[in-house]
Amino acid sequence: MVLKAKKTRRDRPDKEQAIAQTTKPDTKRLNAEIPRELHSRLKTFAAQQETKITEVVIEAITEYLSKSSNE
Repeated sequence: MVLKAKKTRRDRPDKEQAIAQTTKPDTKRLNAEIPRELHSRLKTFAAQQETKITEVVIEAITEYLSKSSNE
């Protein structure tokens, strides 16, 4: 007879996702029209980096603003 540990709610994969969403910082939506080719390059880059377009855009804006404020 083999005893198996009982799964609890703590073992659910949804738990980590729920925690991530509740600890997510307050956000504001940004809509911008960009050239199709730039969007395609952005989408390809994000896929190659295995990240989201949003993360790439946030990083790019942050870097741009930090460079602009240092000048």
